[in-house]
Amino acid sequence: MTPEITAAVPDSLGTYRDGVAADSGTGTATPLSALHDPAVFDATLAAFEAGLGVSPGAVDRRALVSYWSQFYLAPLATPAMTALVRLGRPLPLGFATTRLALDGAGRPARFLVRPGTPEGSAPGLAGLVEDHLRPFVELCRAQCGIAPRVIWGNAAVILDYVAREIGEPETLARPEVAACLGWCGGPSCALSPLARALCDRRRRTCCLRQRLPGVPSCGDLCPVRAGGRCGAADGP
Repeated sequence: MTPEITAAVPDSLGTYRDGVAADSGTGTATPLSALHDPAVFDATLAAFEAGLGVSPGAVDRRALVSYWSQFYLAPLATPAMTALVRLGRPLPLGFATTRLALDGAGRPARFLVRPGTPEGSAPGLAGLVEDHLRPFVELCRAQCGIAPRVIWGNAAVILDYVAREIGEPETLARPEVAACLGWCGGPSCALSPLARALCDRRRRTCCLRQRLPGVPSCGDLCPVRAGGRCGAADGP
């Protein structure tokens, strides 16, 4: 979003260094609030499906939405966590005020935020959870009936990974971020949906990607193999 944030992103996360940018008001980006319209959401998902080379309607819609959410969350998490951990400030990523741009394969590529937008309703990572992730999880549930725990699991794994790439000492130096990820105890940790989605740094619920043809499974990392839950049905 700014040269300062871009420069602070670790090289290992460079693919998503520019995942958040200032919104100039031009281009074909979609307001996130418009995704509540089933027609808009279906068109966005269809572009992603085509990019995967999957025949329309040929796969479990919940698995497709879960996989799409992983591509959505990666460019969101990288600049957002970098700004929180390394610069000590949140990005103005409220779901209601942000637009989404897709790449040529229909994948979420960049979040466009309005200059001057308030930074969030809560400090640290909790602000991103309440202002963006919670509405996003509800959007996915409403559009395909996927269990919220699946999307929370995707978000938790990606944010945890980004935080560790940035550096565990740096992240632990931001107590509000570390607590929200479940890295330490206390009330904030107990209440965090991200912390609840992980157990001993491992996700609790399957992301369903094994249901998509041509998409590699998580292998030994899959929680179902370790006695975890399949997230196909709706539920908390």
